Amino acid sequence: MNKNSISSLGFIMELINPRMRHGIPSTNALFVELKEVYANCNRISDDLTELSFLSQATPETRKCVIKGDRIIILNDFTSSTLEGFLETSGYVLRTAVKILKIPLFIFRQHTVRLTAALLRGQDSRVFLGNKVSRLEDSKLKVLKRRIHGCGLRFVFAPEPGNQSEYLVRVESFLRDTSLIFLENQARFFKPIQIQPDIDYAVEIRDELKRTYSFLTENVSDFLVQYNQ
Repeated sequence: MNKNSISSLGFIMELINPRMRHGIPSTNALFVELKEVYANCNRISDDLTELSFLSQATPETRKCVIKGDRIIILNDFTSSTLEGFLETSGYVLRTAVKILKIPLFIFRQHTVRLTAALLRGQDSRVFLGNKVSRLEDSKLKVLKRRIHGCGLRFVFAPEPGNQSEYLVRVESFLRDTSLIFLENQARFFKPIQIQPDIDYAVEIRDELKRTYSFLTENVSDFLVQYNQ
């Protein structure tokens, strides 16, 4: 795998808080503050408001979903870098916490999605199925259907001193089988209290960086062993 070819596909930051009720004045005030990031505000129900921006020139989608028990900030099919997403999401998060008066985040779930190219233009299905998983063509014949995509799933459980869980997917990218799709869905279980003397956003930023680097470093180094 070519580590220099890694490209962002999507980022999701999901932050779980104690259940609250966000009234229309609060969500409207949030939309006004964030109008440079999101173009639309849709109050779907008493417990669900969605701020969004849909690009007319690209497939990119930006959303901030506000529920009674969580905030979800996402960029999908994005061309943004990690640093770009961190800058935007940090601004959105600080604004939401201030206006909605969120007292703490019980836990967080961050999702990073990337793509990467193989060396010498190989087919990712052959690479993952034959080289990494060591599947034999003769044994796959009993499926009696052509395999359009394949992949691996890893679960990394919390450890002493590291209360985080990683769910990692490594798959052939169905839109372009010369690429590998990488996803890390990371959960961080240590509560974060919102206090004036603690910069909670820095800790959340660090969690997302760790989620990202586990793919670009650990998982990528694992795959490089099979594609040199």
